[in-house]
Amino acid sequence: MPDPQGFETLCARTRRTVRAASGMVVRTESLFPRYVFIHSDPSLQSLEPVRSTRGVTTIVRFGGEPARVPDLVIEQIRARIDVDDGFVKLAPPEMLAGTKVRINEGPFSGLDAIFASRHGEDRVRLLLTMLGSEREIVVPRSVLGARI
Repeated sequence: MPDPQGFETLCARTRRTVRAASGMVVRTESLFPRYVFIHSDPSLQSLEPVRSTRGVTTIVRFGGEPARVPDLVIEQIRARIDVDDGFVKLAPPEMLAGTKVRINEGPFSGLDAIFASRHGEDRVRLLLTMLGSEREIVVPRSVLGARI
């Protein structure tokens, strides 16, 4: 999308569910914090207006030349942008059996478990150690936090 200075830009944003003091909240975050992608030809259009834009610290450069991101990468990011809300949809990373995970929601919130397998489209089977014994539970994949 062109900005007021005439540059084609991409500031990819996503939504992420995180634990807060008030419970689980959905936050809007930049997919690449502190970065905006600009499509331009520096030989045809000066980057000086970008450098003087409020909030811009610098232009990423390699050897004095502005850094270039392959068009294919930008196309792949744009392909994941939901046309209804404008946010990048991120597919959850695939997990291998034995991966340690943290449960962020529900009755097991805050506990660590071991990923065992997928269980249908959006659920996972976990091994959870409770009261000295290992139990298998099935939970929605959305309740899992970061791998630990």
